[in-house]
Amino acid sequence: MKKALPTEDLRYDMSQFYALKEALGTLLGNRVYLRLKETATLQDWKDAVRKLLKSIDVAVKSTVEIADSDWFEEIDNILELGRRRVAASKSVTALFAHLAATLTQLVFIQLGFLPRQRKDTIPLTKRWWTLNSVRSVQYVQNNNQRKTAQELRDKRI
Repeated sequence: MKKALPTEDLRYDMSQFYALKEALGTLLGNRVYLRLKETATLQDWKDAVRKLLKSIDVAVKSTVEIADSDWFEEIDNILELGRRRVAASKSVTALFAHLAATLTQLVFIQLGFLPRQRKDTIPLTKRWWTLNSVRSVQYVQNNNQRKTAQELRDKRI
């Protein structure tokens, strides 16, 4: 039997988990980044992840204009399970695993369908990964949205 790998301990180190600190700060504000920056506790990380999941919930409900009720229910169920798992996390490793699982499920629901495939091997082929059997996803822009998108692109240059 393989020896279990140790979980990551929190260190007072800005570089530890920097990519996630930066992403959360960009999405949720500089105060969140500063809280996580160097001396974050497990509770600080849980608070930030809970806020992220809440922001996803608000964004879905205020942004998605056309979707079936089953889709909204699936989103709600995934987010609720994610919140329960976050609350139960006893280490930063478990917390990040729960966050990753929640976000992975959300990605596939956003693409149209969360496959629940119980086979030994799932081939990475179009046949298996075209997820429009339940619903199709369309991203459309009106003229105002196109203008805003162009303004955002121009700011990045």
